[in-house]
Amino acid sequence: MTTGVQQRNIIIFVIVLFLASSIWLFSVAEKYTDPDYQKSWWAVYFADPKGGSLDFVIENHSDKTDFHYVILSGNQKLKEDSVKIEKGSQIELGSTQADSGKITIQVSSEEEKKEIYKNL
Repeated sequence: MTTGVQQRNIIIFVIVLFLASSIWLFSVAEKYTDPDYQKSWWAVYFADPKGGSLDFVIENHSDKTDFHYVILSGNQKLKEDSVKIEKGSQIELGSTQADSGKITIQVSSEEEKKEIYKNL
């Protein structure tokens, strides 16, 4: 009879240990897949990379909030502006008309600068 009780106790212990470790692993995984948890990054990308639209997105997951962008067609400046984007937010910009050729979008924040381009 004692071996049956011991087996039941071992099974209950293994089940409790499995549940506790599963809960811990899920919480750790959720924390580290959060783009804002202990990370500092920002990105710039086209809203429709394959289409003819020049709309682009600045996504901010850093402590920086002030961004400056310039839209160029060749060496000609089409648009220049500054925007404020809070951490964890993104903003879609663009709608500038351009003929054809290489369109370059330069975005900077403090010392960091990123650039994307599209050939129309």
